[in-house]
Amino acid sequence: MPKRIVTSNRIRPFTVPIAQATLAGGFMFVCCTGARPDGSYALGDARAQTQQAIDNIRALIEEAGGTLRDVVKCTVYVTDRAYLAPMNEVYFAAFAEDPPHRVSCIVQGLGSPDCIVEVDATAYLGEGA
Repeated sequence: MPKRIVTSNRIRPFTVPIAQATLAGGFMFVCCTGARPDGSYALGDARAQTQQAIDNIRALIEEAGGTLRDVVKCTVYVTDRAYLAPMNEVYFAAFAEDPPHRVSCIVQGLGSPDCIVEVDATAYLGEGA
């Protein structure tokens, strides 16, 4: 089955040639920052950026017919160890039931200097997706 690009008008369009999400073999690959639809970030607010990143992921998965319950793996990137606790509060609330496998990374920076949280998710939507 060939890959299919998934987009949502509920999130900010990318300005670089990167797919918002890709669906292949029943798996959906999506990575989102905490950028609001207008492209701005809640400066220094790990909770708000995590919530926005998860909302962005949700929008793309829903566009393909799934839900956050279909997420099987996440990698979370934060730019400061101090952001782990507030990020976890939001993350654990979003994935409270049957949570996906997760990796957390502390990095020196992300694509925008205002971005402090990024979430990379893989969802399984089934072979017919």
